[in-house]
Amino acid sequence: MASDDFPPDWPAIEAARRVALAATMDLAATRHALTRRKLAEAGLTRADIAAPADLARLPVTTKAELMAAPHDAVLDLDGAEVPEEQRIVWDTMYTTGSTSGRPTPFVNTTSDFWDILLLQRRMLRIRGVTERDRIANLFPLTRHPHGGFFRVLHAAAALHIPVVSALPGNPGPGFAVGQELDGVVETLARHPPTILWGVPSYMRRVVARAAELGIALPDVRLVFVTGEGLSEEGRGELLARLTAAGATGAQVSISYGMTEIQGGLVECAAGAGLHNPHPEAIAVDVVDPETHRPLPDGQEGLILVSHMRRRGTLLLRYAVGDLGVRSTAPCPHCGRVTERIVGPLRRADELTKVRGMLVNPALAVAAVEGVAAVHDFRFEIAREGVLGMDDLALLVVPEPGAAPEAELAAKVKSAIGVTPRVVLVEALDSASWKAKRWIDKRI
Repeated sequence: MASDDFPPDWPAIEAARRVALAATMDLAATRHALTRRKLAEAGLTRADIAAPADLARLPVTTKAELMAAPHDAVLDLDGAEVPEEQRIVWDTMYTTGSTSGRPTPFVNTTSDFWDILLLQRRMLRIRGVTERDRIANLFPLTRHPHGGFFRVLHAAAALHIPVVSALPGNPGPGFAVGQELDGVVETLARHPPTILWGVPSYMRRVVARAAELGIALPDVRLVFVTGEGLSEEGRGELLARLTAAGATGAQVSISYGMTEIQGGLVECAAGAGLHNPHPEAIAVDVVDPETHRPLPDGQEGLILVSHMRRRGTLLLRYAVGDLGVRSTAPCPHCGRVTERIVGPLRRADELTKVRGMLVNPALAVAAVEGVAAVHDFRFEIAREGVLGMDDLALLVVPEPGAAPEAELAAKVKSAIGVTPRVVLVEALDSASWKAKRWIDKRI
């Protein structure tokens, strides 16, 4: 039976990984099309992968490869002599953000789901959740099942605590039980939560609307955000909104959520790094973005995830697409031993040219996230005119009575060196439950 407690040290983690990976590789070498292809590409055999460190000999798997052939990443255990729970498909979740517009399926067997429950339980423990807490699930229900909505329910179940799902939005004409924003806030009033859990852009709207309606949220002590990036400026602005809604003393906890682990790397405290909650089953590495060679702790590189014991979708040396810095030292705040991503995350392909200048979109977004007069916003870049000059527009839904154009233009220019054209709008359309803060229409 898997333990709720973290392994005490790295030797214990490495021993657990070695045993788990041995069984996984025995299956993957013959029953996993993606692994067979990677072994052949590197001129390796099953015998060449004897320990987790040997995975560095395998070529990296990219997100584009997974999207192109997701079924190649699923173990074919038909007829295999494995326990029944390793063969039964429990559920299938889907990633978002596909350039094709088709979400990528991610398959979980029953044994995978048991590990997901343990992972979710540990995520809550790392974040300081107790058996006295009550969760408000602010994720929408979507056409394609996604981990955001469902895993909140499973996290609550794993710790045996209550959860209320507000069901914001409307995924389609046949969906009859969703709620508009005011209904969501009224749900929080009827069932006062101690934890709010959702994407930061929607969380801002919920908390702001609660303050407008005079509905206090005094019991809220933790706010979990995932699915979108949130800068420290954004965290501070959200904390101010929480205070205005009566949630004085609340803490905002950021998760580095990944469909590929069916959960996220989470903070025990702001600034303490993003903890891998299940190091026995998931390995997090950082490699050189060009050579894909492992980097030592403290150096920024491409983040890779490797599954030690999955039986549905299985990924080894999978590049999630972000750059970060890893630490394997015990957390200075909570003392847990596991991989932590410390310092800011950024997309591997994040830097882009605007009007001939190389800019970091994350800095532009952070400059706007901290402005209280902004209700919602999005940057859009397009070509204009016969010469194809870059037009950087900042579309802003202002708070009532606010006129933040000059302030925003100045803040963005200070952050990235380019002055945007600020356009005030009544609303921003979106086909995704995640807010897209930077859209490049030149591509």
